[in-house]
Amino acid sequence: MMKRWSVLFALLMFSQISWAQYIEEMGSLENVYEARARSVLNTILRPTDYTLVVAIELDHDEKKLKEFHDEMDVQYLPGMPLMGDAPALGKATNKLHEMKSKTDISVVLSRNVTPETERIIKDLLTSKLHLDATAGDNVTVKRIELPADAPKAEPKPDTLPELTWKMWALIVIMSLLALSGLMFWAWRRGRAQDPRKELKENHEYKHTEKDQEKEPEVAAGATPAPASEPVPAEPEFNMDAVKQHVLAIAAQYPQMTSRAVTEYTLNESADKAAVLMEFLGWDVSKRVFTDVPAMAWARLGKAVKERTAPTTKVETETSIRDVYKAILAAYVEHEMSTDESNPFSFVLKMREDERQQILDKESPANIAVLCLHSPPEVTAGIVATLDAEKRVRVLAEISRVEKLPHNVVQNVIGSFNQKLTELRMRPEPKVEGATVLAKVIRGMSPEEEMDLLALFANDNPEELERLRQVILTFDDLKLVPSDILSEVLGAYEVDALYAALFKTHSAFYNRVLSTIPERKAMIVERDLSDMVQIPSRKKTAEVRRDICQQIEKVMYSRSLRIGDLVNGNVRVVKSV
Repeated sequence: MMKRWSVLFALLMFSQISWAQYIEEMGSLENVYEARARSVLNTILRPTDYTLVVAIELDHDEKKLKEFHDEMDVQYLPGMPLMGDAPALGKATNKLHEMKSKTDISVVLSRNVTPETERIIKDLLTSKLHLDATAGDNVTVKRIELPADAPKAEPKPDTLPELTWKMWALIVIMSLLALSGLMFWAWRRGRAQDPRKELKENHEYKHTEKDQEKEPEVAAGATPAPASEPVPAEPEFNMDAVKQHVLAIAAQYPQMTSRAVTEYTLNESADKAAVLMEFLGWDVSKRVFTDVPAMAWARLGKAVKERTAPTTKVETETSIRDVYKAILAAYVEHEMSTDESNPFSFVLKMREDERQQILDKESPANIAVLCLHSPPEVTAGIVATLDAEKRVRVLAEISRVEKLPHNVVQNVIGSFNQKLTELRMRPEPKVEGATVLAKVIRGMSPEEEMDLLALFANDNPEELERLRQVILTFDDLKLVPSDILSEVLGAYEVDALYAALFKTHSAFYNRVLSTIPERKAMIVERDLSDMVQIPSRKKTAEVRRDICQQIEKVMYSRSLRIGDLVNGNVRVVKSV
């Protein structure tokens, strides 16, 4: 029995000695890892910003522990020389690393360390110490307020910034601006409520005083005379509405409006008509009142020239009102003449383009019946839009008509109604091919335009004739009036005129050069006869196009059409 107790006691003592050995070796290995970890952390942190704890667990392998002790004993045998300082642990440490089963590193950081630094610390410790998360190794980072940390600053109450003299000056200026804006708004509001209130009060006050002074005393029992009723104020004259209405009437009935303005100018007052023209704008008036004769334009120009003082607002409103009444009277008279009692009122009230499409398909006899039921200015417009052959036949039919039986008129009305129904069921939009072609040509380069016009002149003269009705070609300069040529060509230099007239016929360039100053014409004529140089085709084409476009602008400002110029119907009307 005693023997058993002795064996048990010996085993217990041996186990206690062996466990102490493990604790001692774990501490040695922890010192090695802690030294390595601190060498890493000191590169990015201050020593006062962290603290470090390393805990390592070893496998209880008696064989490896004995091998470690044997190697340690061999390294430190008595009499063995050592190079330098004795290491804390020698080569036998590899045995301890083999016995390591788990490593737990706890890093306690200051609260001042940023989260980015915390992530970097974990990555560096894992790579430097060769930790393996699958084997149970772990790096734990915790936060704590270390004694070396600076105390937190207590938040101060928010205070307004101190006001400087600049800020006070700005406050005063803004206050004055706000006060002046408020006073201005109140003043405008007071005037907008009743603009005639003050005048009315003053008038009543003066009238009361005069009545008290002049009226005799009323006898007792006498009935006072009834007070006169107040005169209603005249409605305000809307100038913009009048302008829009005049332009609308002129656009719908240009001949009638032009006749009304002409009659008022010649018979009533040219001064007031000139005020209306200035109100509408002279350029707009030339385009709107197309049938005003030259005599009336001369009267208007004379009225403007003899005017000595600018017209006041009251005079302007009065003049415009009087002329507007004359135009409105002519418009009402025209509408009354084309009311429902006229069997062809539905044709006369159609748009001009729709009416033209119907008339293109009607016989001359039916058109003649329509003209007999139309006002003179409408008849003139209808006849002017017909081609030459059809116009002669219509005029002949009108001259032969003596009686119009009712059935004939009804047949013509039925024909027009049928054409109108067909037009509305199958509309035929009117497309001006020559106008579209002119826009295409003007969109090309000047050289391409010059080549295309030459091609039309050689291969397709009919197309060129239609095109000449829309745009001015360089060959038609011989048809342009001399005053327009002189106005346009006088602005060009000698080299530009030489390039434009290069290789043209002598009769042509002599006609053109006769409109410019004599000295400049002699220089250009001499250069053309000698052909001192050959200009580039690009410059020739560019100058020719520019001359044509400038002449078109001048003709447009004088209400002249290109088609009238080509047809020989140009009437030079100088601007007022």
